[in-house]
Amino acid sequence: MQELRFGHRRVCLYHLVNGPAPLVYSIDYHENGQLLLDACKQVGCSGFNLVTISGLHWNQELSPWPVETVVSKDDNFAGEAAQWLSLLTGEVVPQVEQLLDLPPTWRMLAGYSLAGLFAVWTAFHSDLFTRFLSASGSMWYPGWLEYAREHELAVSLHGIYLSVGEQESTSRNAVLHTVGQRTRALAELMAERGIPSHFELNPGNHFKNPPLRVAKGICWLLENT
Repeated sequence: MQELRFGHRRVCLYHLVNGPAPLVYSIDYHENGQLLLDACKQVGCSGFNLVTISGLHWNQELSPWPVETVVSKDDNFAGEAAQWLSLLTGEVVPQVEQLLDLPPTWRMLAGYSLAGLFAVWTAFHSDLFTRFLSASGSMWYPGWLEYAREHELAVSLHGIYLSVGEQESTSRNAVLHTVGQRTRALAELMAERGIPSHFELNPGNHFKNPPLRVAKGICWLLENT
């Protein structure tokens, strides 16, 4: 594992495959590369290289536009996704890939929770990634589904995987309560646009085994796109 720092952000490269291979960029709250790789082994993923990104100012840097308080008074959804995407595509990706022996065959952007929303939002703003994974993503984000319906993708998308926990839609919060419905609706929208899409309903709440949920998405995208 090789580690890079971009300010407060920690980027770790797990260079596992010699020669041409897909490269998965996974954004999560904490660095969990080994846990994710163990989960990928558990579900039988084929070979890929992995980059984990953690340490972000979570609500600020991953939110596509500012919104008022949704979850708690400390939300701070500042809408800085465009700035973070510029750093990701302009500095993080080039510097990470200099460490590889060969360029990746293709790139996947994966995220959990709000990072899952950021991953799918990126498909409307960059052509650098061709596969996207959102595990328990924040598809409840105000205005997001409407935005996706009204805008064109920035990339010829080869596949998208969306999942949510079955208990996530039982929230008493009226906004969070919509997450299951909106995640499924986004999967249907992508399928209508001719994109290989998969929606999966996982057991448990938002916090049940995030590495396994991401690993299942990686495996599906490796095998079906």
